Amino acid sequence: MPWHDEMDILREVGSISAGQGSVALSEILGQKINLKLPTLEFIPSTKIEKQIVLDDKMAISVSCSVLSGIKGHITFILDEKSAYALVNMCYKIRKEDKESGHLTEMGISLIKEVGNVVISSYIGALGMMLKKVIIPSIPTLVHGPIREVISIAASPFADSESILVIEAVFEEDVQKITGSFYLTLNNESVYYIQDACKKILESLK
Repeated sequence: MPWHDEMDILREVGSISAGQGSVALSEILGQKINLKLPTLEFIPSTKIEKQIVLDDKMAISVSCSVLSGIKGHITFILDEKSAYALVNMCYKIRKEDKESGHLTEMGISLIKEVGNVVISSYIGALGMMLKKVIIPSIPTLVHGPIREVISIAASPFADSESILVIEAVFEEDVQKITGSFYLTLNNESVYYIQDACKKILESLK
């Protein structure tokens, strides 16, 4: 399924959601945070593990099912080091917590909240574009090897032709933290989004 000019519409969706997410994250963390979504691409679901550099790093993910509007699953992923850095933006992590390999309850809660903001901002902007109410489920958190986390993210719709992979960058004065999120849709929803993008492009001519 070729995507050409339609990707420009999805990039605009990303810009809108990044602006909304930046405001929400700044309020949560009590400081100025810029959320950017610089890259996005559709990757064939059968090639997801081959096209993404995977290693033995541990990762933390926040995932939601899409309950209405479209059918899919969305997962926000940070490697463990980035997760600690993100939590450290809000409060200093004790040295023993870093060495233990476990986040505190407060840290886990914060990552869930940040993941929920990123996910909600994007699917909210996508819903505006589609003129549909898209509602996510309550987020769940998974901690494990990054290969397994990505496999879980891609599995809900294994027969889907492609997965939308979006890079997410959090910036403050002295730090830049990069994560990613994966929007896995059933084929009907993918075609619906592509058709909606085409109609928007036609209306702009």
